[in-house]
Amino acid sequence: MKTLKVDAHKRVRIPDLQPGQVLAYTKHGNNTFTLILVEEPANEAFPPGSLLKHFTPEKNREELQLLAGCSLDAPDEESI
Repeated sequence: MKTLKVDAHKRVRIPDLQPGQVLAYTKHGNNTFTLILVEEPANEAFPPGSLLKHFTPEKNREELQLLAGCSLDAPDEESI
């Protein structure tokens, strides 16, 4: 077990950590703390520009043709 000392600015130096790493802590009782290394999130699910291949003029025409028959208006009584 290693011991650490808090300085006047409430800082602790942990030699095994790299600069910029983030820790979460939980206090258990008066004298016990648990430190957990917080992992960086994975890459963005959809980085900017990654979906452009799915939106082409041809695909847009197909979608507009499909949506041409759709309406948000209430149906007429005659069509029921």
